[in-house]
Amino acid sequence: MWIPITEIYILINYIITIISAIIMALLVKLPLLPEKPIRHSWASTALFPTPIIALGLFAICVELNINGYYYNIDLALIIGILSALFVKYLLDDTFPKPNSGDVS
Repeated sequence: MWIPITEIYILINYIITIISAIIMALLVKLPLLPEKPIRHSWASTALFPTPIIALGLFAICVELNINGYYYNIDLALIIGILSALFVKYLLDDTFPKPNSGDVS
């Protein structure tokens, strides 16, 4: 069974999106991992939610047939960069962190 060439390009673009989002997040000084204890942390990091947001935005662009040049490689890079900047500067304003107190 062979995979059509367009699906290979989409898979490569998803990988490029993830890598560019993580690299840009590290360049804007997002931590790689949250502080301890990890399970109670709501900190934004380079590994979560940055690549998840980048993948979602790129998937929306693929479904809406928004195309870039060079088999959408430029679109994947731009979305990775913009998602890292969004997580660094706008995520806490858009989606506020929950209260730390227990609600009973």
